[in-house]
Amino acid sequence: MPPTRLDDQPAAPSRRAAAPPATVTVVLVARDPHDTGRLLGSLLSQRRPPDRVVLVDASLDGLGDTDDLLDPVDDAGIEVLRTRIGTGTGSRRALQRVVEALPEAGQGRDLLWVLPSRAVPHPESLDQLVAAARPGVGVAAPKLVDAEAPRRLVRFGIQATRAGRLVPDPRPDALDQGQYDELGGRDLLAAPLEGALLDRAVLVELGGHLARLGEIGADLDLGWRAQRAGHRVVGVPGARVALTPTAAEHRPSGAHRRQARRAAMAHASLPTRLLRGPWLALLTTLTALGLLLAKRPDLARDEISQLPAFLSPSSYRGTRTSPREVSRSHLDALFVTPATARQALADDLRGERGADGVDARSLEAERSGGWLTHPLPWLLLATLGMSAWAGRHITGEMRSRLDAGLVGGELTGGRATSAQLFDAWWSAWNGPGWGSAAEQSPAMLVLAGLAWLVEHVPGLGQVQSPAGLALAAFVVAALPLAALVTYLSARTLTDRRWLRAVVALAWVSTAPAAAAVGEGRIGPLLAIVLLPRIVAGLVRAGRPTGTVADAARTALWTALLATVLPVAGVAVVVLGLVWLLVGPVGRRGRGVTLALLPTLLLGPWLLTLQEQPRRLLAGWGATDTTTAAEPWRLALAQVPGAPHVWAWTAAILAVGVLALLVPGRRPLSWLCVLAAGLGLAWAVGAPYLTLGQRPVGSSDAGASITPWVGTGMLLVVGGALTAVLTAADVLPQRLRRERRALLLVPVLVLAVAAVGSAVTVAQESFGERLTTWREPRPTVAVDAAEGPGATRTLLVQRAEDGITYRLVGAEIGPLVRDLPTATAPTPAEQGVADVVAGLLGDGGTTGDAAGQVLAEQGIGYVVVTGPTEAERRVVDATPGLVRLGTSAGTTTWTVRPEGGGGQAPSRVRVVADGSPSAVDVSGGHGETDGDVPVGQGGRLVVAESLDWADHAEVTADGRSLDLDHRSATPAYELPQDADEVAVEVGVGHPWWKGLQGLALALALYLALPVGGRPRRPARTTDEERDA
Repeated sequence: MPPTRLDDQPAAPSRRAAAPPATVTVVLVARDPHDTGRLLGSLLSQRRPPDRVVLVDASLDGLGDTDDLLDPVDDAGIEVLRTRIGTGTGSRRALQRVVEALPEAGQGRDLLWVLPSRAVPHPESLDQLVAAARPGVGVAAPKLVDAEAPRRLVRFGIQATRAGRLVPDPRPDALDQGQYDELGGRDLLAAPLEGALLDRAVLVELGGHLARLGEIGADLDLGWRAQRAGHRVVGVPGARVALTPTAAEHRPSGAHRRQARRAAMAHASLPTRLLRGPWLALLTTLTALGLLLAKRPDLARDEISQLPAFLSPSSYRGTRTSPREVSRSHLDALFVTPATARQALADDLRGERGADGVDARSLEAERSGGWLTHPLPWLLLATLGMSAWAGRHITGEMRSRLDAGLVGGELTGGRATSAQLFDAWWSAWNGPGWGSAAEQSPAMLVLAGLAWLVEHVPGLGQVQSPAGLALAAFVVAALPLAALVTYLSARTLTDRRWLRAVVALAWVSTAPAAAAVGEGRIGPLLAIVLLPRIVAGLVRAGRPTGTVADAARTALWTALLATVLPVAGVAVVVLGLVWLLVGPVGRRGRGVTLALLPTLLLGPWLLTLQEQPRRLLAGWGATDTTTAAEPWRLALAQVPGAPHVWAWTAAILAVGVLALLVPGRRPLSWLCVLAAGLGLAWAVGAPYLTLGQRPVGSSDAGASITPWVGTGMLLVVGGALTAVLTAADVLPQRLRRERRALLLVPVLVLAVAAVGSAVTVAQESFGERLTTWREPRPTVAVDAAEGPGATRTLLVQRAEDGITYRLVGAEIGPLVRDLPTATAPTPAEQGVADVVAGLLGDGGTTGDAAGQVLAEQGIGYVVVTGPTEAERRVVDATPGLVRLGTSAGTTTWTVRPEGGGGQAPSRVRVVADGSPSAVDVSGGHGETDGDVPVGQGGRLVVAESLDWADHAEVTADGRSLDLDHRSATPAYELPQDADEVAVEVGVGHPWWKGLQGLALALALYLALPVGGRPRRPARTTDEERDA
């Protein structure tokens, strides 16, 4: 029987013999014959079949003869009607025409199920929707899922804020694992028309969709008005309708966002619309600018696309008048809260609202065998176990005293807070003792940040040396952290997880790595952590698909490493210049980034490197004294004094050589050979390259300083392991299939060598060179140094080859050994050296002059380690020195010079009529906290070197004072009417450091990836296709 045209159909009851309590009419909006036939077939498979089918021909050229499509439906006893609409008529307008022309059901409720031809409902869908459409329900909404991936959600209702911001939940493409089934029967704000079951009476009562608001806007408006009229919009998770989603259904388009905004504006009162529009326009513009600054152009485009909704006069029109049985406030629970909307935007900004989400990742882990078969936990367990057992002496020392850090090896120890570290980097005059004008490494600023974190750890209490504790924690955790970074960074070269884990274990269990931990070599340890990340960044930046963001992130890590190991920065800057000069056009911008950013981030410290270029080969813990070792051991990366793992390292290097023989074009392999060659040359030649001598006063004064051989060994091992990772994914498929067993041999050799090396390191340990740092000064001396007098303490110790001494005050010294600053001895320093020699019986200044010399330099205490009884008697007999006591092998004397009125020496003092009076000091190197009251007249004397005066400003009552050049220490004549003085140490290169901060901000901004959502096949909506 041919179908009847809807326009000619008289009002007559359904042909079905037994009409159900509700009559369901399917409104099928057909645009493609194939899709229409598929949809009609799914309707026939419904457990609860529809009563009527209205075929709405909305195709461009017409569906043609539809008898073949509709005959099976008619044969099933389902009444079939047909109509055609114009190509410019959307689904909402078509529904309105169908409602007007469709005969009413003879009994029960009249329900309309709207389905586009691209939809395929699940057999249970209609039954679930009808069951949910109880009296009082105006719209029942199914789950819309992706036809190609039925477990992927497309939409489940429409979620928006009261201001009209769309916040889809569930997010499109989210994996459906039943997490939204609990929403069944709950009210929704609105539902998309596709797949929705509508009560015809409610639709007529509300006047249908407001077509001028567009697709999403009309659906949102209809659901909003239905809820206000007392007709619920409910979600039915058991009803699933699969459809081929459009691009706008994957993510709301700009048009949909404007439509939702207009719908929300239409539901506000007129005064609210007049105020909300300009305010939202301003807020949207600011949000878009912020997203642009965050390098999220797609998100910014989404925001900008909403502006016409606030600027167009038509947006200020109200919605259609409908019954209002429910107050506005009772609908608050249906809207997305502003806080949730902000969190969703923040998640989009961070890129954390992926399609799969946490649940999808958990399923992926289950399908892949879970964490037990994942190599990362086993890698971390192995490296943690190796570090814990090999560092048993270090951790044992730290357990006895946690708050002081470590000393020994390359760690010198000492008190250092975050404020002191910042001042040392910021001030123009810094350093221990008499100080110097040398610019400090930016690593001081990084360490200050870590010390600040330590100071604010809850429950840790008062820490003697926050910076020392931070360094100790890094030494203990460096190798497990390096293993994690290596494993993650190796993804750039290969996806083979177990190979990456083996390479990471081999990297952290070498002799240079163990020696770096055992000797507290901060620079090489940071290289072990960061070099894999830097190499991976260079590989990504060098690819044709590389970006400036890849180069910027690599430049940031390089700059951080260069602050403690300058040679790393030199290598990357040179590579950047090569890319700039001879690289492809696309790579030149990345070359500029690599060459420029690390240079700018090092700031004024470049002046120190320029004045002392030998520092380029040194670094924090990257120097050593001349060490004799066989060249073959150095070639096998066997550091003198480290665990004996040279045999395991030889196996690792052999596998690396085999990896270089794998056929295939791999430019990175040649770079591995170059790096290994340079590293070998460094390791063999470093003992013969003298950078300087240990300073006078140190335990090994005069010893030659050379670069540490382990730095070159790290390049040798790193080059071999990188070659292995590079060859893993370029092996020809033919070899993989035919010689799989042979290929397992080098992999097993590498794994056995890595495990064997780790076990050997754990057994032989990191050594016992590091111990807990202890304050060598008595408490009274520490309090005096940190008090208003800022007195210094002279620490003296007799060694086998002479006398060592150092001057300790409130200023911090180097916590890690580096190339010492070469400065000419000052008269004050020479005078103190003579006093030390005289006190221990080696000639020099004795008698009345000794106490006076010490007092003039602000030295309030003398501490001698392990003095003999004869030496104690000599010091006791020195006028001006009074013994305080003996403790822990040290004897302390306080300085009370004759003529000082019994007062303790002070860093800054006013001398009037031969009598000194102390001036309160609050900062390093004699700096006062603003104006300090003084007596009238006299001379202001500062216990610093004369060079200090070139970087300090001394004022009296706001007037600058002139330096008295006749004095051996800085002295200033005070005016007779002077009431207050101020001593201020200037800032070292303030403009350059400001530029350094701007460079850091620029680097962080460039390092942000340019946001963009995944590209999907464009598919237009029905209305867009017609347009």
